[in-house]
Amino acid sequence: MRIDQKSIYGVVIVTVLLAGCLSFWIWPSPNLEFRERGSPRGFRELVLEAESSGFDPILGLTPNVSGVSKDDRSKLGVRNVCDALFRDPNSPAVGSPYSKVHIVQFFDYRCPYCKTLTNFLSEMQDRVRIVYKEWPILGTSSKLAARAALAAAKQDRYLAFHKRLMNSRFIPTTAYIDALAVELGINQVQLLEDMNASDTDNALQRNAVLASELGFSGTPGLVVGRTIVQGAIRQRQLESLIENEVLLLSPMDC
Repeated sequence: MRIDQKSIYGVVIVTVLLAGCLSFWIWPSPNLEFRERGSPRGFRELVLEAESSGFDPILGLTPNVSGVSKDDRSKLGVRNVCDALFRDPNSPAVGSPYSKVHIVQFFDYRCPYCKTLTNFLSEMQDRVRIVYKEWPILGTSSKLAARAALAAAKQDRYLAFHKRLMNSRFIPTTAYIDALAVELGINQVQLLEDMNASDTDNALQRNAVLASELGFSGTPGLVVGRTIVQGAIRQRQLESLIENEVLLLSPMDC
C-alpha cells in the first residue's frame, strides 16, 4: 500500500497542533501572579501569559457596548458589582449558592477558548457555583445564540441548550436554533417570543455594562471570587485559583 507523503505531513501537523493545545490547557502551571485593580475596588486580576485581545480573532473582539456610557459605569459601586455578578436572579446559574467559591463566566458561543473553558467548569460544578453571563460580541450569529439561550432559560432548558451550543461546530442560525429547540422539547413559538422580549434585551445590556465595568476587552472572561481573569486560563491554573480563593473569602464577602 502506497502512503501519500502529503497525507503523512497533514497528520503530523494536526498531531502537533493538538498536542500544543493540550499542553497549554493541562500542563502544570507556575505559581499564580496577581496585580491589583483600582476598579472595582477590592478586586484583583490574575496575570496570564495569553490574555484576550481586542484584535485577536480567536479570543474575541472589542465589545460593542452601545448605550453604555462612563456615567452608567461609574454608578456601579463595589456592592452593586457584587450583586450584579453573583446575585442577579436573571442570570442562569448552576451549583449551590452556599458554595465557598462562586465563578462568573462571560462568554460568546463562537469563542473557541470559551468552549474549552466551559468543559472545565462543567467538571467543577459540584464544588463551585457557576453563573453564566451571555456576552455576544462576535457578530449577529453570536447575538442570535445568546438570545435563544436566555429564552430557553424561561422554559427551564438553559443548561441543555447552553451545552449543545457550546459543543456545536456549526455557526448558530435560525434554522439550527429551531432544530435544537425541537430536539430539546422546547416550545418554538414561546422561544421566539422570549428571544425578542424586552427583558432579554435588558439582560444582555446589563451583562455588557458589567463586562465594561470589569475591564474585559474580549472573551473569555471570568470572575473567580474576587479575582478577575481576562483571557485563556489553563485548567491547572484555574484549579489553583479556586484553591486560593477558598482560603480568602466566603460567599458572603462580596
